[in-house]
Amino acid sequence: MRLWILALVLAVATPAFADDNAVALLPLDADQKLEIYSQSVASEVARTLVAAGVDVAIVGPKEAVPGRARLIVDGTITGKPDAVTLTLRIRDARAGTVLATLPVSAPTVTKATEDLAAQMLPAVQTQLSALQTAVPPQHEPEHQHPASQPPAAPTPLLAEVVGGGPLATALTAELPAWAHRTVEPMPNVLVDMVVPTMPATHGRDLAIALDIVGFRVESGEVPLAHARVRVRVVDKSHVVFDRVIVTDTVVGDRKQPADALAARTAREVLAILEPHLKRKLPGWR
Repeated sequence: MRLWILALVLAVATPAFADDNAVALLPLDADQKLEIYSQSVASEVARTLVAAGVDVAIVGPKEAVPGRARLIVDGTITGKPDAVTLTLRIRDARAGTVLATLPVSAPTVTKATEDLAAQMLPAVQTQLSALQTAVPPQHEPEHQHPASQPPAAPTPLLAEVVGGGPLATALTAELPAWAHRTVEPMPNVLVDMVVPTMPATHGRDLAIALDIVGFRVESGEVPLAHARVRVRVVDKSHVVFDRVIVTDTVVGDRKQPADALAARTAREVLAILEPHLKRKLPGWR
Protein backbone atom coordinates (compact mmCIF):
# COMPACT_ATOMS: atom_id res chain seq x y z
CA MET A 1 0.00 0.00 0.00
CA ARG A 2 1.24 3.48 -0.79
CA LEU A 3 1.79 5.66 2.26
CA TRP A 4 1.78 9.39 1.72
CA ILE A 5 4.01 11.57 3.88
CA LEU A 6 1.59 14.02 5.49
CA ALA A 7 2.07 17.68 4.62
CA LEU A 8 1.46 18.72 8.22
CA VAL A 9 4.72 17.04 9.23
CA LEU A 10 6.96 19.93 8.34
CA ALA A 11 6.51 21.53 4.93
CA VAL A 12 9.08 24.31 5.14
CA ALA A 13 10.07 26.64 2.27
CA THR A 14 11.16 30.11 3.35
CA PRO A 15 12.97 32.85 1.42
CA ALA A 16 16.08 32.18 3.48
CA PHE A 17 16.67 28.90 1.60
CA ALA A 18 18.36 28.66 -1.79
CA ASP A 19 15.95 28.66 -4.71
CA ASP A 20 17.11 25.28 -6.09
CA ASN A 21 18.47 23.53 -3.03
CA ALA A 22 15.40 21.75 -1.64
CA VAL A 23 14.99 18.09 -0.75
CA ALA A 24 11.70 16.61 -2.00
CA LEU A 25 10.16 13.88 0.19
CA LEU A 26 8.11 11.47 -1.93
CA PRO A 27 5.59 8.80 -0.88
CA LEU A 28 6.91 5.71 0.88
CA ASP A 29 5.99 2.17 -0.14
CA ALA A 30 4.99 0.08 2.87
CA ASP A 31 3.44 -3.16 4.00
CA GLN A 32 -0.19 -2.69 5.01
CA LYS A 33 0.45 -3.76 8.61
CA LEU A 34 3.00 -0.96 9.01
CA GLU A 35 0.77 1.79 7.64
CA ILE A 36 0.08 3.23 11.10
CA TYR A 37 3.77 4.10 11.51
CA SER A 38 4.12 6.13 8.31
CA GLN A 39 3.39 9.50 9.93
CA SER A 40 5.90 9.10 12.77
CA VAL A 41 8.67 7.92 10.40
CA ALA A 42 8.11 10.81 7.99
CA SER A 43 7.83 13.31 10.85
CA GLU A 44 11.14 12.31 12.43
CA VAL A 45 13.08 12.34 9.14
CA ALA A 46 11.63 15.70 8.07
CA ARG A 47 12.10 17.21 11.54
CA THR A 48 15.78 16.20 11.59
CA LEU A 49 16.44 17.72 8.16
CA VAL A 50 14.57 20.96 8.87
CA ALA A 51 16.26 21.40 12.26
CA ALA A 52 19.60 21.40 10.42
CA GLY A 53 18.45 24.09 7.99
CA VAL A 54 17.55 21.88 5.03
CA ASP A 55 14.72 23.10 2.79
CA VAL A 56 12.18 20.23 2.77
CA ALA A 57 9.37 20.02 0.20
CA ILE A 58 6.61 17.50 0.94
CA VAL A 59 5.28 15.95 -2.29
CA GLY A 60 1.77 14.52 -1.99
CA PRO A 61 -0.11 12.11 -4.25
CA LYS A 62 -0.40 13.25 -7.86
CA GLU A 63 1.81 16.27 -7.15
CA ALA A 64 4.84 17.12 -9.25
CA VAL A 65 8.29 17.50 -7.73
CA PRO A 66 8.85 21.27 -7.27
CA GLY A 67 11.37 22.93 -9.54
CA ARG A 68 13.51 24.07 -6.62
CA ALA A 69 14.19 20.45 -5.58
CA ARG A 70 17.78 19.33 -6.07
CA LEU A 71 17.40 15.95 -4.39
CA ILE A 72 14.53 13.45 -4.19
CA VAL A 73 14.09 11.11 -1.21
CA ASP A 74 11.79 8.09 -1.36
CA GLY A 75 11.82 4.63 0.18
CA THR A 76 10.10 1.67 1.78
CA ILE A 77 8.91 0.35 5.14
CA THR A 78 8.97 -3.47 5.40
CA GLY A 79 8.91 -6.19 8.02
CA LYS A 80 6.74 -6.23 11.12
CA PRO A 81 6.45 -3.98 14.20
CA ASP A 82 9.08 -5.97 16.16
CA ALA A 83 11.52 -6.39 13.24
CA VAL A 84 11.25 -3.45 10.85
CA THR A 85 13.46 -2.36 7.96
CA LEU A 86 13.39 1.22 6.71
CA THR A 87 15.12 2.01 3.43
CA LEU A 88 15.45 5.48 1.95
CA ARG A 89 17.25 6.40 -1.25
CA ILE A 90 18.54 9.77 -2.41
CA ARG A 91 18.27 10.67 -6.09
CA ASP A 92 19.44 13.57 -8.22
CA ALA A 93 16.22 15.41 -9.07
CA ARG A 94 17.53 16.47 -12.47
CA ALA A 95 19.58 13.50 -13.65
CA GLY A 96 17.37 10.86 -11.99
CA THR A 97 20.40 8.89 -10.81
CA VAL A 98 20.49 7.19 -7.41
CA LEU A 99 23.17 8.86 -5.29
CA ALA A 100 22.80 6.90 -2.05
CA THR A 101 20.71 4.15 -0.45
CA LEU A 102 20.29 3.96 3.33
CA PRO A 103 18.80 0.74 4.77
CA VAL A 104 18.27 0.42 8.53
CA SER A 105 16.91 -2.58 10.45
CA ALA A 106 15.95 -2.51 14.13
CA PRO A 107 13.68 -4.32 16.60
CA THR A 108 11.34 -1.32 16.88
CA VAL A 109 10.02 1.34 14.52
CA THR A 110 11.26 4.08 16.85
CA LYS A 111 14.83 2.75 16.90
CA ALA A 112 14.90 2.26 13.13
CA THR A 113 13.48 5.75 12.56
CA GLU A 114 16.00 7.41 14.88
CA ASP A 115 18.92 5.57 13.26
CA LEU A 116 17.71 6.37 9.76
CA ALA A 117 17.10 10.06 10.50
CA ALA A 118 20.59 10.33 11.98
CA GLN A 119 22.12 8.79 8.83
CA MET A 120 19.90 10.73 6.43
CA LEU A 121 21.04 14.19 7.54
CA PRO A 122 24.79 13.83 6.78
CA ALA A 123 24.00 11.89 3.60
CA VAL A 124 21.71 14.67 2.32
CA GLN A 125 24.19 17.37 3.31
CA THR A 126 27.02 15.53 1.54
CA GLN A 127 25.04 15.11 -1.68
CA LEU A 128 23.82 18.72 -1.70
CA SER A 129 27.38 19.93 -1.18
CA ALA A 130 28.68 17.70 -3.96
CA LEU A 131 26.03 18.89 -6.41
CA GLN A 132 26.66 22.54 -5.56
CA THR A 133 30.42 22.11 -6.01
CA ALA A 134 29.93 20.41 -9.36
CA VAL A 135 27.91 23.32 -10.80
CA PRO A 136 30.09 26.38 -11.58
CA PRO A 137 28.55 29.83 -11.09
CA GLN A 138 26.87 31.28 -14.17
CA HIS A 139 28.60 34.62 -13.85
CA GLU A 140 30.64 36.70 -11.49
CA PRO A 141 28.88 39.59 -9.78
CA GLU A 142 29.69 42.98 -11.23
CA HIS A 143 30.39 44.48 -7.84
CA GLN A 144 31.80 42.98 -4.71
CA HIS A 145 29.90 43.86 -1.57
CA PRO A 146 31.28 43.68 1.93
CA ALA A 147 30.20 40.65 3.90
CA SER A 148 26.87 41.21 5.59
CA GLN A 149 26.50 40.93 9.31
CA PRO A 150 25.25 37.55 10.54
CA PRO A 151 21.52 37.54 11.26
CA ALA A 152 20.55 38.42 14.78
CA ALA A 153 19.35 35.64 17.05
CA PRO A 154 15.56 35.23 17.03
CA THR A 155 13.69 37.10 19.74
CA PRO A 156 12.88 34.79 22.67
CA LEU A 157 9.35 33.39 22.79
CA LEU A 158 7.16 33.90 25.84
CA ALA A 159 5.43 30.59 26.53
CA GLU A 160 3.68 28.65 29.24
CA VAL A 161 2.14 25.19 29.42
CA VAL A 162 -0.93 25.19 31.67
CA GLY A 163 -1.64 21.89 33.38
CA GLY A 164 0.47 19.06 34.66
CA GLY A 165 1.38 15.50 33.83
CA PRO A 166 3.60 13.90 31.19
CA LEU A 167 2.17 15.85 28.24
CA ALA A 168 2.87 19.19 29.99
CA THR A 169 6.43 18.10 30.68
CA ALA A 170 6.87 16.97 27.08
CA LEU A 171 5.43 20.16 25.56
CA THR A 172 7.69 22.31 27.74
CA ALA A 173 10.71 20.29 26.60
CA GLU A 174 9.77 20.33 22.90
CA LEU A 175 8.97 24.07 22.60
CA PRO A 176 12.53 25.48 22.16
CA ALA A 177 13.51 23.09 19.35
CA TRP A 178 10.15 23.55 17.65
CA ALA A 179 10.27 27.37 17.82
CA HIS A 180 14.00 27.54 16.98
CA ARG A 181 14.50 30.11 19.71
CA THR A 182 14.86 30.54 23.44
CA VAL A 183 11.65 30.13 25.43
CA GLU A 184 10.97 32.37 28.42
CA PRO A 185 8.29 31.15 30.86
CA MET A 186 5.18 33.06 31.87
CA PRO A 187 4.45 31.42 35.23
CA ASN A 188 1.07 31.47 36.93
CA VAL A 189 -1.01 32.72 34.01
CA LEU A 190 -4.36 31.64 32.69
CA VAL A 191 -4.78 31.19 28.96
CA ASP A 192 -7.18 34.13 28.61
CA MET A 193 -4.64 36.36 30.38
CA VAL A 194 -2.27 36.02 27.42
CA VAL A 195 -3.09 39.25 25.55
CA PRO A 196 -1.18 41.45 23.06
CA THR A 197 0.05 43.79 25.80
CA MET A 198 2.02 40.92 27.33
CA PRO A 199 4.72 40.49 24.61
CA ALA A 200 4.87 44.27 24.17
CA THR A 201 5.46 44.79 27.90
CA HIS A 202 8.27 42.23 27.97
CA GLY A 203 9.91 43.44 24.77
CA ARG A 204 9.05 40.24 22.90
CA ASP A 205 7.27 39.56 19.63
CA LEU A 206 5.08 36.59 20.57
CA ALA A 207 3.48 34.89 23.53
CA ILE A 208 1.96 31.41 23.47
CA ALA A 209 -0.03 29.47 26.06
CA LEU A 210 -0.89 25.78 25.78
CA ASP A 211 -3.66 24.55 28.06
CA ILE A 212 -3.96 20.76 28.24
CA VAL A 213 -7.69 20.09 27.99
CA GLY A 214 -7.28 16.33 27.84
CA PHE A 215 -4.65 13.65 27.44
CA ARG A 216 -5.71 10.02 27.30
CA VAL A 217 -3.52 6.94 26.88
CA GLU A 218 -4.85 3.51 25.95
CA SER A 219 -2.37 1.03 27.35
CA GLY A 220 -1.61 -2.25 25.62
CA GLU A 221 1.08 -3.99 23.62
CA VAL A 222 1.03 -0.96 21.30
CA PRO A 223 -0.12 2.06 23.37
CA LEU A 224 -2.29 4.76 21.82
CA ALA A 225 -2.68 8.39 22.86
CA HIS A 226 -5.18 11.18 22.21
CA ALA A 227 -4.73 14.83 23.16
CA ARG A 228 -6.78 18.02 23.20
CA VAL A 229 -4.82 21.21 23.83
CA ARG A 230 -6.12 24.77 23.71
CA VAL A 231 -3.46 26.97 22.12
CA ARG A 232 -3.53 30.77 22.27
CA VAL A 233 -0.90 32.79 20.40
CA VAL A 234 -0.68 36.59 20.48
CA ASP A 235 1.69 39.11 18.98
CA LYS A 236 2.06 42.75 20.01
CA SER A 237 -1.10 43.80 18.20
CA HIS A 238 -3.70 41.02 18.12
CA VAL A 239 -4.64 37.40 18.86
CA VAL A 240 -3.02 35.30 16.14
CA PHE A 241 -4.52 31.90 17.04
CA ASP A 242 -6.93 30.62 19.71
CA ARG A 243 -8.30 27.12 19.14
CA VAL A 244 -8.38 23.67 20.66
CA ILE A 245 -6.04 21.35 18.78
CA VAL A 246 -7.25 17.75 18.66
CA THR A 247 -4.77 15.08 17.60
CA ASP A 248 -5.59 11.96 15.67
CA THR A 249 -4.68 8.72 17.40
CA VAL A 250 -0.97 8.85 18.19
CA VAL A 251 0.42 5.33 17.83
CA GLY A 252 3.25 4.32 20.12
CA ASP A 253 5.76 1.53 19.72
CA ARG A 254 5.53 -1.83 21.42
CA LYS A 255 5.85 -1.38 25.21
CA GLN A 256 6.84 2.25 24.72
CA PRO A 257 7.36 4.19 28.00
CA ALA A 258 4.76 6.78 28.91
CA ASP A 259 7.16 9.73 28.67
CA ALA A 260 8.26 8.73 25.15
CA LEU A 261 4.64 8.48 24.00
CA ALA A 262 3.89 11.87 25.59
CA ALA A 263 6.86 13.39 23.72
CA ARG A 264 5.55 11.97 20.43
CA THR A 265 2.11 13.41 21.20
CA ALA A 266 3.62 16.82 22.03
CA ARG A 267 5.41 16.91 18.68
CA GLU A 268 2.12 16.06 16.97
CA VAL A 269 0.34 18.98 18.70
CA LEU A 270 3.08 21.41 17.63
CA ALA A 271 3.12 20.00 14.08
CA ILE A 272 -0.61 20.71 13.76
CA LEU A 273 -0.07 24.27 15.03
CA GLU A 274 2.86 24.96 12.70
CA PRO A 275 1.05 25.63 9.38
CA HIS A 276 -1.43 27.99 11.07
CA LEU A 277 1.41 30.17 12.35
CA LYS A 278 3.15 30.10 8.98
CA ARG A 279 0.00 31.44 7.30
CA LYS A 280 -0.60 34.19 9.85
CA LEU A 281 2.93 35.21 10.85
CA PRO A 282 5.18 36.16 7.89
CA GLY A 283 8.72 35.12 8.63
CA TRP A 284 7.74 32.68 11.39
CA ARG A 285 10.94 30.84 12.38
